[in-house]
Amino acid sequence: MVNALKRVMSFEMTIAEWIGTAIMLAAPYLLVGVVWTVTHSEQLHATGAARVVSIIGSIANWPALVFSTVCAA
Repeated sequence: MVNALKRVMSFEMTIAEWIGTAIMLAAPYLLVGVVWTVTHSEQLHATGAARVVSIIGSIANWPALVFSTVCAA
């Protein structure tokens, strides 16, 4: 177990590989957030800049919103 961990931690990556890995890990989270926001847009009553902030917040915080909607039902 320790040898496997040392082998993984000694693996070197370039900046481009780190960025690519981050994009691959973030894409599903953001996609689900966008789908959640589109299907639950009736909760966003703001206009202008406040609406943009609400949309971004909804995309970023969709896991908490899922549980708050379940508990509120």
